[in-house]
Amino acid sequence: MQAPERLTVPTCIGCGAMGRPGTCETTCTERKLELVRAASHDWLVAIGSRARAQLEDFGAIADELARSQPAAEELESAYRSLQEQARTTLRRHPAGDEDDADLQEPAEPATTWWCPECGGIDAPQPCLGICIWRPIEWVNLAVYERERERALADREAEVRVRRLLRQIASITPRDGQWQRTWRLLQAKAQQTLAQPFDQLKHGGSERRSEAGEQQLVSFPPSPPKH
Repeated sequence: MQAPERLTVPTCIGCGAMGRPGTCETTCTERKLELVRAASHDWLVAIGSRARAQLEDFGAIADELARSQPAAEELESAYRSLQEQARTTLRRHPAGDEDDADLQEPAEPATTWWCPECGGIDAPQPCLGICIWRPIEWVNLAVYERERERALADREAEVRVRRLLRQIASITPRDGQWQRTWRLLQAKAQQTLAQPFDQLKHGGSERRSEAGEQQLVSFPPSPPKH
């Protein structure tokens, strides 16, 4: 039997003891199994999903800036249009900075002893005198760590592109400086999109060759404007 990725175990909400009786006819074979509360794992999933959704919207604007080459007489209108898109998108996706502290601090795992033959689990703790048992969902520590690594990468990538959009939204060139500003921000957009974003799996993000080498980020082209 493989170690479970997600499971429900009766848990004492007082002392933290965990137990699921084994069914082996003889003595169970115990293996160390570290678990993290599923709620902590699911929170990471939500953080990563939100970051990827924001990155997709931010990336479309950054990609438009990186690729577009408007004529000199169209630079001001093109920039103002892109600036309004950036402002609207930033308002739609407020920064989640308040989550960063929790994201940097991993959840503390619980050490249990698991039988690979029958699935029994035991994690005794000193009794506090009041036992209140509840079914609690847990995930394997390895599953939690994979999700946390992905969420951290997702969040880092989102912050990186958000920073670019904030510059677009806040910088309005003086007369005669439209071309210079466009080129400077375009170079920054190209540099931002050229940095590898580890762990991103949504469409248009990290690509891997058959040899397994990490490719550069490439967002799908922006739809043509009518």
